[in-house]
Amino acid sequence: MNPTPAASRKHLLALLVAAFALRVLAALALGSVPLAPGTSTWQWGHEPACIAQALLEGRGYSDPWGHGTGPTAWLTPPYPLFLASAMELGGGVTSAAAWIVVLVQALASAATALAIVRLCELLGHSRAALIAGWTFALYPISIANAAQVVWDTTFVALALSLVFITALRARASSADAARCGLGFGALLFLNPAPMSLGPILMAWLYKRGGVRSALTFAACAVLLCLPWMVRNQLVLGSFSLRPNLGVELRIGNHDEATGRPLPFKYHPSHVESELTQYRELGEAEYCARDFQRAKAWISEHPSEFGALTARRVSLFWVGEPPTSDTRTSAGAGASRDPASWIKFAAFALAGILGVAALGWLSLAFDVRLLLGASLLVFGTPYYVSHVSERYRFPLDPILVALGVALIVQVWQRRKARP
Repeated sequence: MNPTPAASRKHLLALLVAAFALRVLAALALGSVPLAPGTSTWQWGHEPACIAQALLEGRGYSDPWGHGTGPTAWLTPPYPLFLASAMELGGGVTSAAAWIVVLVQALASAATALAIVRLCELLGHSRAALIAGWTFALYPISIANAAQVVWDTTFVALALSLVFITALRARASSADAARCGLGFGALLFLNPAPMSLGPILMAWLYKRGGVRSALTFAACAVLLCLPWMVRNQLVLGSFSLRPNLGVELRIGNHDEATGRPLPFKYHPSHVESELTQYRELGEAEYCARDFQRAKAWISEHPSEFGALTARRVSLFWVGEPPTSDTRTSAGAGASRDPASWIKFAAFALAGILGVAALGWLSLAFDVRLLLGASLLVFGTPYYVSHVSERYRFPLDPILVALGVALIVQVWQRRKARP
């Protein structure tokens, strides 16, 4: 499928408008706006909204749980700054602020559908490109994240898609390597979770342009993140983008762990004794202490850790059937909630088809290695800590693109048979 430029622009505009409208309508249907009277900052947006509230009140970048705990690096700045802008324009935690968040997230999600079209074209599957874009426009999890979730998930998915597009377009030039490095640095500044992709992208740039391209990529990514890391060292004593890996490890590895974040036995946002220790030790030391405690539990319970890791890998790629999911929605068990079944089916199908495509889809060998290695390592922080469906969502645009391309390829080959 190679439409004329005019037809292509027309199709892409229709896709963008439809995807945006679907997410706005979903926000209305799901009750994301207006906000109920008396909704607190924490209830609405959790850590990013509490940091945004601190910024608006002139307390600096601080207080991730709304308890006056002082300076923080619990999250990187972009999304809390976005929420602060929405709250400033909307007059606080109001329906107007919620509308701003929904509209911007809906636009970012719709733009991701366009990015998928370009991604399919770069993978050499132009005939699947628009189908993949429309599939993502209708993808229930994408709609729910944009319309219902006050978190950076939707923006991370778009940023990661753009990083892969930039990498696939890169040639043997320092300018291309710099663009890729700046894009990856911006992604890490938005959310450091994809940091494990750095060596893979660096190897990709090395193959494209040699040592100079690889080093240019790394330097640009580091330089973009460096000011925030220096700030964290000066203010908190932690030379990092985020210091809380130890806390996440401890939350996911203990005698009652389930593979998911719940129960919140060791989180300062939910446990008063942990909040007290956080205050006493300071953020960096508290996180370092939790890292040591998590390591100790893992070393003392290797078989339990292995079983938990296997469960987390399964949760990350396939999800949990509503028949065994203990979470509730609107007071009802997941097995009796139609939305839970829709979410599980979409999540599992995207994961299974995306992984299957790495083996069966026609791809250049180096591209197969890039995507396969990236999909493999992306979930590493979650495999060893805890898993929620939104943690995988940044990969979902790529998984949808691969899965749809595989289906189209199989269909075309069946039609071509005599």
